[in-house]
Amino acid sequence: MKYTLTIDVSLLSVKTTLIDENNAQRQHELPLATTDAERATITPDQIYNQTLAAIKEANKLLLDSPAAKIEEIIFSEISLDGLMPLDKDFEPLMPVIYGQDTQKYVDALTMNGVTGQLQRKMGLSLLDRTPFVLILWLKNEQPDVYEKAVHYMSLQNYIIYRLFGKNIISRAYAARTGLYDLVTDEWDIQALALSGLTTTALPEVTDFSDQTFTISDEVATRTGISVLTTFHLK
Repeated sequence: MKYTLTIDVSLLSVKTTLIDENNAQRQHELPLATTDAERATITPDQIYNQTLAAIKEANKLLLDSPAAKIEEIIFSEISLDGLMPLDKDFEPLMPVIYGQDTQKYVDALTMNGVTGQLQRKMGLSLLDRTPFVLILWLKNEQPDVYEKAVHYMSLQNYIIYRLFGKNIISRAYAARTGLYDLVTDEWDIQALALSGLTTTALPEVTDFSDQTFTISDEVATRTGISVLTTFHLK
């Protein structure tokens, strides 16, 4: 029996759904945080390790049946509610930023007429947890970390990077950062100027809807799945 595993990652938990060829489903959830205090201390490594643990737990359900295997893994709508500032070697500089005390930046941008300008280009609402807003918070309230940061990633970007070694983001996800202009299909000059970033700090925008990815031997060993398992990103 061949199985598909879907994974949904957020700052609260990693949820998996194991689906067989008859569309029978088994769901499981590994928590990351249950309170705001816990969520404020979550590190990128915790999220990555919990993702691998979730895959391993799902695979354990099939060990009693030698013919059963996970053939493909699909990362579904991974939350964008989190920002990870990283150094030049892609090492995290602090726990994941998720939007504490950031509404004041949205309010200030709205008063200056900037919110409407950015929303027209990104095609979405600017929220207190939008990565662009989180970067403004970091710039003003954690300047030491901001000065050291060379790369910025969301949950999805970071998991992709750790699993496959690719610093990429889809067009749709790029728009959700508040830093991308869907009209020009480029990182937005205005948002970059306000945040003080250059495009080198951000992932490469690419269409990975039809791409498949494979894992390393190390990840296969940690999760128990085959290196031949294909991964899809949505």
